[in-house]
Amino acid sequence: MKTYNALRTIELIRCASKAAGAHRAAQQAFRQAHDEHSTTQTQLTHWRDHINATGGNDRAPPTHSALLAAEHEHQEAEHKVRKAEARLQRTSAMLRPHRPVLNRYSNERRRRRATTLLLDRLADHPVDLIRAADLVTILTSAGKDSIVAMHRTVAAAEAAGCLHKVRVVHCDTGAEWPGVRELARRQAERYGIPFLVVADEGGLLGMVENRRLWPDAQRRLCTSKLKRDPTGPAITKWVAELGLARQAVVLNVMGVRGAESPSRALKTRLALDTRKTSANRLVLTWNCIHELSEQEVWREIASNGLEYHPIYDTGLPRLSCVYCVLAGTDWLILATRVCFALELPLPEIYAALERRIGHSFKQDVSLNAIIAAARMLDALDGTVTWRRGDALRRHLGPAAAEQYLAALTH
Repeated sequence: MKTYNALRTIELIRCASKAAGAHRAAQQAFRQAHDEHSTTQTQLTHWRDHINATGGNDRAPPTHSALLAAEHEHQEAEHKVRKAEARLQRTSAMLRPHRPVLNRYSNERRRRRATTLLLDRLADHPVDLIRAADLVTILTSAGKDSIVAMHRTVAAAEAAGCLHKVRVVHCDTGAEWPGVRELARRQAERYGIPFLVVADEGGLLGMVENRRLWPDAQRRLCTSKLKRDPTGPAITKWVAELGLARQAVVLNVMGVRGAESPSRALKTRLALDTRKTSANRLVLTWNCIHELSEQEVWREIASNGLEYHPIYDTGLPRLSCVYCVLAGTDWLILATRVCFALELPLPEIYAALERRIGHSFKQDVSLNAIIAAARMLDALDGTVTWRRGDALRRHLGPAAAEQYLAALTH
């Protein structure tokens, strides 16, 4: 199937699903309105029969008030029925153009299955996919996975002759290690790609102060509010600048790997972003390094001379927020010791916020306990030290590290 036809089919299935959902909701609203109308009709008949049974002379306030209330409720119910009927007609009109798609994919599960199969085929041909896209955005944290995802995307874009379509977005959470924003900019400048920084006012600490709660695995507002949501306006702006008279195709690249966690293992290489997709843009999320292992990521960094952040040399596995609510205790203790070595005030800033809001950073451990453990280890073992290239030495061996460092100096 041609790339354009596959994308068009995916959009038709999406519209069909949306229309079917709207029609189901309208049918339910219509049934509820009819049930309510029947109930109020019964009440109204009851009070009218009661007054007639008394010869029409019962003007006692309770009975008369009940009749007036029943008449009012009946009128409101009739109005709801008319509104629900109009809504049902509108959704029926929406549904009509998509009947062929609905007949072919007769239920939601089959529609999702068809979309997944089409997306999987598209992911097998990244050059064609980029050629068919109108805009390619790379969401980067400047971490090891992001730079490999950027390198692969650029290679495919150059092969497609479409590097001009690519943009890089970095979401600054206000809680990152020093130099992350500058590194993200250098990584984009290496390929001559336009670079944009987006940031939510107040950042992570401001959000925690306002909510008086830290994020956790169930409420990952640090991801949604500080990373996902701020990219929407940027995509909207870039799509508007394209000035297309049709729906734009946007390819949103992320450095997500399946080996990182069970939840990420369930993600697909290419997925429809239903949150950002609208009538004027079809947004696909491309996890272009989903199948890579951690060692393979470092191998690509070494073989292509990609600049990575020195924080990896300390032994920390990810370049996320300095204190990540999803990190294990050992990781948090090491991050604290690195802060001590770099003379960063972040441990005390975070601990003071924890005391101020009265909510523990993690359910099973406080930042005060993390800091105390870090100080004890520093007292026993001395300050944490590291050398440039230690991350590569751990993953690929000394020879690969020395070769990488030699290449960077030239």
